[in-house]
Amino acid sequence: MPDRAAILQSATFALGLFATAAPASSPPGVPKIDAAPPVAAPVDGESASEAATTPEAVAMFDLRRLPNATGEASELDPGEIALFLLSEAAGRDGVVERHGPWIVVRGAPSAVDAARRAHAGLRGATGSPAQIEGVVLELDRSHPRTPDLLETLVVGSIDPEALARLEASPAVTVLGRPTFDDPTESESAAREPELADEFEITVAAPRLEGETGPYRIVFERARERTIGRRRDRSGMRFELDTALGVDAYSPLLARPFAEAEVRELDGGRRRIELAPPRNPADPIAVLLRRRPIASDSAGTPGPVYRPMKATRDGIGIAYFDREIAQVMGHFAAGWLERPEREREERTDLLIEMLGLRPGMAVADIGAGSGYFTRRMSPRVGPGGLIYATDIQPEMLRILEDGLRREGIENVKPVLGRIDDTGLAPESVDLILLVDVYHEFDHPWEMSRSMHRALRPGGRVALVEYRAGDPNVPIKPLHTMTEAQARLEYEAAGFRLVDSRVDGLPWQRLMLFEKPAARVEGDDPSAP
Repeated sequence: MPDRAAILQSATFALGLFATAAPASSPPGVPKIDAAPPVAAPVDGESASEAATTPEAVAMFDLRRLPNATGEASELDPGEIALFLLSEAAGRDGVVERHGPWIVVRGAPSAVDAARRAHAGLRGATGSPAQIEGVVLELDRSHPRTPDLLETLVVGSIDPEALARLEASPAVTVLGRPTFDDPTESESAAREPELADEFEITVAAPRLEGETGPYRIVFERARERTIGRRRDRSGMRFELDTALGVDAYSPLLARPFAEAEVRELDGGRRRIELAPPRNPADPIAVLLRRRPIASDSAGTPGPVYRPMKATRDGIGIAYFDREIAQVMGHFAAGWLERPEREREERTDLLIEMLGLRPGMAVADIGAGSGYFTRRMSPRVGPGGLIYATDIQPEMLRILEDGLRREGIENVKPVLGRIDDTGLAPESVDLILLVDVYHEFDHPWEMSRSMHRALRPGGRVALVEYRAGDPNVPIKPLHTMTEAQARLEYEAAGFRLVDSRVDGLPWQRLMLFEKPAARVEGDDPSAP
């Protein structure tokens, strides 16, 4: 058997990061919600605000980025060694699990922080983990001071005092202050749409010579115009390798570019480089530096999501290799209520397959117009209750109108958030999600919120259009495979207990259970 130390020394991760800031208030295509915190379901007369939960951190590591790792367990698999080392580091306050080619660490922030440090040691980092701080500046080309400011930026590094003077100049506009999780550890965190509308940045991990660099930095700020099958893009960008200092910022200047992408009749795409605009845009400078994280830090939630080039129906963010789909807005409520839906999807069969009983507490997550809420209502009876949750107030108003028309009284509408169901801990027996999960902007946070909301032994009924079935007339990004759903839900603490089609023309019903008893090694303090 090879020496374990040699295996550990050879293990590295090639990693990417994306600009991140405060969580977004609503997903693409959904009006911004300016509302109070979500209405919580009652638990024995107690509100959710009175039933506080312990904050949970999370980090995810892709084992395929380990040398000689295949994602499958074997006697010499470096992934198994990584699993052991991260488990030892996290201790009793963290849950460390392997799910296919991934290791997921969740639990107390201190435990996740310890696992992240152990991971940095595994990849051979020569110093402490760090965060990347950035400032993006736009200079007014017409201002008389701009040439001098550009000369200052070209000369070299910028210390914090010099940066403050730059920001105070009337020729300078601060476009944003992106920050990045440690690029020596794992793939990217989430992005803030307000920033993404202005620019995109990727920071890749340094090479093995040391954690100080060089980093691969990619910046782009572009405008697009589509005419027929041609899409024109122009703006400012750069892609280069550079070291990043700790005490001073490294200034990087973007250059103008222009290109066109033509969609061919056979479905292919052809890219054409164009001459940059004659009237170039105002100069843009990106200043970045490393900020070491103290060894006694409680840590921050580890990266969960990874940026990618957005497809036509996606948002450009990947979760466990799956691009998150764009959300259906409330303007499409009529499609949910189309008369032919029962025939096309056999919704009557689906209701039967749920096993609803009188007196049950059920949550319809992403209830939309209330199509399934209204049909489940008589099944749970007057002694039961259905929480119909949605993040769009407009959808809830449509839902409430339908409830009034039909005289339904055992339904409670709940305004949730993009990262929380709005349900109190252990308040429901069953959670139903029909063709909505793949659109969640924050699937990890929502999965853990559902786990908390379920009573022990409770189940999630996940209904998704079947991926790879030529008879399903749905865009691929709005479908899911059973394997992908199982990966994501088992990583969040559930177990698959049933997967059925049973005559459903387009969909698959997957039942995931919250274990009634904790398994050995599970975190006793976790919700």
